Amino acid sequence: MFLLSKIIAKEWFKSLIGALIVLFILVTVGDIVNGFLRNYSASRVFIEYALKLPDLMGKMLPICSLLASLFAINKLKGHAELIAILAGGYSALRIYQLILFCSVSVAILQFINLGFLLPSANSIKRQQFEKSARNESKYLARSKIGTTGLLWYKSGNYFASFNAYDRKNLELKGVSFYFYNQESKAEKVIKADSAKYLNDFNWELKNPVITNGLDKKEFPTQKRSDSLLIQLNEEPSDFGQFESDITTLNFFKLFSFISRLKNTGINSSEYEVMLFEKLSLAIICIIFALFPLTEVFSPNRRASSFGKSVVFTLIFTVVFWLVYSSVLSMGNSGKLPPIVATMTIPVVFIIYISLTIRKNRSL
Repeated sequence: MFLLSKIIAKEWFKSLIGALIVLFILVTVGDIVNGFLRNYSASRVFIEYALKLPDLMGKMLPICSLLASLFAINKLKGHAELIAILAGGYSALRIYQLILFCSVSVAILQFINLGFLLPSANSIKRQQFEKSARNESKYLARSKIGTTGLLWYKSGNYFASFNAYDRKNLELKGVSFYFYNQESKAEKVIKADSAKYLNDFNWELKNPVITNGLDKKEFPTQKRSDSLLIQLNEEPSDFGQFESDITTLNFFKLFSFISRLKNTGINSSEYEVMLFEKLSLAIICIIFALFPLTEVFSPNRRASSFGKSVVFTLIFTVVFWLVYSSVLSMGNSGKLPPIVATMTIPVVFIIYISLTIRKNRSL
């Protein structure tokens, strides 16, 4: 039985690697040619392509898992090996279990890729290729998401930090401003529960605490009020760059950030979908690997057409991604809970695969 398992697993991984190579070649040629057409230097073209690889791999691994099972099973059928394997006492259920085990390795690779490699690539792209003259002149220090969860930036004569930015209400949560004078000495600090944008760079602070006289020899004074109107150098569009910082967080840091974000009262559905999607796409690799295995229930190569299998599989793939993308968009908009938006479609297909196995369990 070990020998039979080795034959099936070897054929599956050969098909997986072959599919990966072919897809990478197709994507690579188009991407590199496009880079040269934009008059980029050769070094930039290849560096940008390398940084795109995690994103490309995230999209290709599920498809390659599907193609691996499709081509591996049909190759075994074409050489009459599948019917011999089943006749030797190796059940269809064991084939499912073997491919499940093989696909789990791809799912783990997918999780590492989306959860850690992709954020690292996004971080490098953000630092090297997405800098604009406007931002560089305005923000001498880019925003960073540290262990405290605060976002920091420098603008004009002050540093600022905040917990989160509510894009819907144009509001900063847990904001602090550290003003300094021309001698670069701390002058005053303003801390507030929130800062809401009004108009023309005017922001209204809620429950501010103002500490004055930090640059004086006297003891600083502190003043509290219900609200305070101040003028900043920023407007809501300037905080769009902080949204892109979220994509540089690995899986565990993103989970921690979402936990802190919920405490601010901001709707975190979009970020939760981003988090759960990393798990969902790993599970989809397993689903795509198991879906074509219905062919093992008709091992005779004359029982079914390979062409029909390919067409059916392609239709399944297109329909799957269309439905999956639609449900994800509903999750991003808050119409569905994030866990439902990301996991419903995979769960439905897991149930379908389980029912297929149960229906043909006697084989």
